Amino acid sequence: MLLCSALAQAQDEVLLVLSDISPSYDQVKLAVEDSTHSPLRVVTLDRLQALDSRSSLIVAIGSRACEQMLRTYHPGTRMICSFLPSSTFKKLRSTLLPGDTDAHISGLFIDQPLERQVRLARMIRPAAQTLGTALGQNSQALKSALEQYAQSEVFQLELAELKSSDNPIQILAPIVEHSDVFLVIPDSSIFNRAISKWLLYLSLKHQVPVIGFSKSYTDAGATASVHSSPHQIGQQTGEWINRLMSGESIPGSAFPAYFEVSINPVAARTLGLELPTPAALQRRLSQIEAAN
Repeated sequence: MLLCSALAQAQDEVLLVLSDISPSYDQVKLAVEDSTHSPLRVVTLDRLQALDSRSSLIVAIGSRACEQMLRTYHPGTRMICSFLPSSTFKKLRSTLLPGDTDAHISGLFIDQPLERQVRLARMIRPAAQTLGTALGQNSQALKSALEQYAQSEVFQLELAELKSSDNPIQILAPIVEHSDVFLVIPDSSIFNRAISKWLLYLSLKHQVPVIGFSKSYTDAGATASVHSSPHQIGQQTGEWINRLMSGESIPGSAFPAYFEVSINPVAARTLGLELPTPAALQRRLSQIEAAN
């Protein structure tokens, strides 16, 4: 009877699984709690119980939580993996659950849609003709989409495709030099801390604005970045939970709906750019997306 009771409880509750205890995960958790109407049971990976995989709805926050809950996935359970890179989610899905379970599992990513980043590049330098960027092992799958979005914003694409044996500095230098604006795509196989510092230095030398993907990239010297905060990801996650608990089907995997733009005024001034405010750029991006 106790086992049946525990199983029934697990099947009725929304389980929020955190990868770890950290300020970022805590911000996601608090935003989920503030935006959802449903009671949550919050656990970290070290507190998981045997029947947790049978919860009616599992929301895994972060890559480690997503991986663990996919490894113990119970068919039919609805599951959201949130606050993780899109490439990580896709790799985990294909590796751990290669079968047809798409109807029950979805991802809410931390990285931005490529189209949003390319549009920001156009707004930062409206007269630019050439968009430079680089793809590595972790981002190679973005090539066709990158070509499509560059064309839609009337950019000529200067693209470097790096292999693990390549010297990034040697390959990136001519790309930056011949670009009007440079887009940094999240890929740890290329842009480690040392390469990023060198790229920002080279971009200032050649008067090329860099479009980053995080507030820290902007603070380090990128002219502008588009990114989503843990709170924004948590808010959207809570809204997804509300939709599911009201009887809707699980949403398809998606990039963040809520985002913000950051600008480095020193970099902009050094490059001679007169830019709209971050809020104005964010509004313009949102308006374009709403109209499409």
